[in-house]
Amino acid sequence: MFNQQVNNKIKLKILSESEAENLFNLINLNRNYLKKWLPWLASIKEVSDLENFIKKSKKQCKSNNGFHSGIWYENNLVGVIGFHSIDWDNKKTYIGYWLDQKYNGLGIITKSCIFLIDYAFNELDLKKVEISCAIDNIKSRAIPERLGLKEEKIKKDAEFLYDHYVDHIIYSIMKDEWENKKGGVNN
Repeated sequence: MFNQQVNNKIKLKILSESEAENLFNLINLNRNYLKKWLPWLASIKEVSDLENFIKKSKKQCKSNNGFHSGIWYENNLVGVIGFHSIDWDNKKTYIGYWLDQKYNGLGIITKSCIFLIDYAFNELDLKKVEISCAIDNIKSRAIPERLGLKEEKIKKDAEFLYDHYVDHIIYSIMKDEWENKKGGVNN
């Protein structure tokens, strides 16, 4: 299972069912903040919903089709990041993430994305990584932009958020582009 130390403060690891209540509490603390951009919050009503999510994520990881890992910062669970899926035929993956609002601005998601992009290219031998963000989600968009991913396309009505659709920007980077930019990325 995926269990990786990003640096001396950040660790990424697959969640266990025993962590479902902790994750549920974290989501509840951030529910209003996250609701603006994440449609799946409506389906998280009790701890058992997260136990099921964690079980599915572990199966996804075992089947080599991506994963969702918890983000631990100084041994505190502060968010989730992972590969939504892996398209092995086209050698690409899709990164998604969310973070506890009070940990914004510490570089946690940026450093975690750098780690996952390196992992995708060097460990999984993929050729392309994509990140999709709602057009108006400026904080989320800042991550791929900071890392040198290029705006590839705009996907109209990409996601239904409770009562309206939002457009997404798809950012991407190829393995050779990442290797060339890596020296300029601020770790």
